[in-house]
Amino acid sequence: MELSKISKKGLTSVPAKIRKAIGIEEGDFLVWELERSGEVIVKITKNPYKFLKGRYSNPDLTYEKVEEKADSLLMKELKNASNRA
Repeated sequence: MELSKISKKGLTSVPAKIRKAIGIEEGDFLVWELERSGEVIVKITKNPYKFLKGRYSNPDLTYEKVEEKADSLLMKELKNASNRA
């Protein structure tokens, strides 16, 4: 069992042992789901930029296009996560 403290602003840290065990990296997103039973489920959504980085070698691909694609992937993941509840 690992313990973390909530700050005044509602911030907390994911303990290093947990981050390492489940592969959370800087830039990843956490999706929080509250079950009817009161349990909280936290799911990891990987950083979409890391997912896209190096996948396309098209020199015409701009940052804005990559960001748009990353946003699209993120919204799809968030929608899928909320549909599982």
